[in-house]
Amino acid sequence: MLTDEEENDVIAELERMDRFFDGEEAGDIPLEFLRQRGIDIPALPPVDDAELHAKLQELIEEMFEIGIIVDFTDHLSERDLYRYLVDDVLLVETMLSTSVGGHWHISAIGGGSDEDNAIYLRYYADDEDREQWRRDFGDPLPPKEEPPYGRDRFMLPQA
Repeated sequence: MLTDEEENDVIAELERMDRFFDGEEAGDIPLEFLRQRGIDIPALPPVDDAELHAKLQELIEEMFEIGIIVDFTDHLSERDLYRYLVDDVLLVETMLSTSVGGHWHISAIGGGSDEDNAIYLRYYADDEDREQWRRDFGDPLPPKEEPPYGRDRFMLPQA
């Protein structure tokens, strides 16, 4: 059961969401928000692989803290994922949760282009989804492959 203060916070957050989605209230730019929190986010990924890995892990954890989770990343190298986050995901105006605790799930596959669909079908779709796609669209399917990077299982910070 929520306390009166918690219930008021939830109601205020939902009202803020309504204003954001109605275009009446500006959202946050996650990259700016993280930098204001003191997180060093270079425009270019670190050259050293160990530094890149550490910076990417820090960035993923900080994104989780402000309510952003990135899914379907196993087809991207760490360098490509860093660029995708810094050059794309973290520049999209969104409403960062301050009290409700929800998370935005962002797909690193993209928005439904033929190339995005091929990535999904190649690396992430199970046999049932692949068969449904074949029945619905009749398109030849890309061969099923294991994604080259097995990071998605580590994308949520460990308790």
